[in-house]
Amino acid sequence: MTPRLFRHFSMVWIPDLSANSMRTIFTAILKGFLDQSDNQGLNIFAEPIIKASVDIYLKTINDFLPTPTKCHYTFNLRDLSKVVQGMLMIDLENLTNKEYLVYLWLHETFRVFRDRLIDEKDRSKFMTLTHELMESYLDMDWD
Repeated sequence: MTPRLFRHFSMVWIPDLSANSMRTIFTAILKGFLDQSDNQGLNIFAEPIIKASVDIYLKTINDFLPTPTKCHYTFNLRDLSKVVQGMLMIDLENLTNKEYLVYLWLHETFRVFRDRLIDEKDRSKFMTLTHELMESYLDMDWD
């Protein structure tokens, strides 16, 4: 592109959101959704779920880089928002306890991130990462 053509366009650079900003935004969204539930005790799990989600997102960006054979390994903030958006699609009367909420979060995380991983090595690495974050943030273990 020539400078003559470039003069007709404006250049805008937008920095990435910080991890703290992502946590604040998505925690407010999930907590507001869970506050509508009859089971009011679930809204306290919004913060640890979002902390784990942001950590998964950041580690996925750093660990699973695109290569010629894995050119679709490009993750962005939209993927994190898809996890939260998928969780908001449940009917609140079906969300009865912490286990269902965590299973829903795991399902959405696997749907958005893990389903795009193509080899078993990457999938097992992602499952190990998810398992560690689930234990540290949500005090839960899976079989």
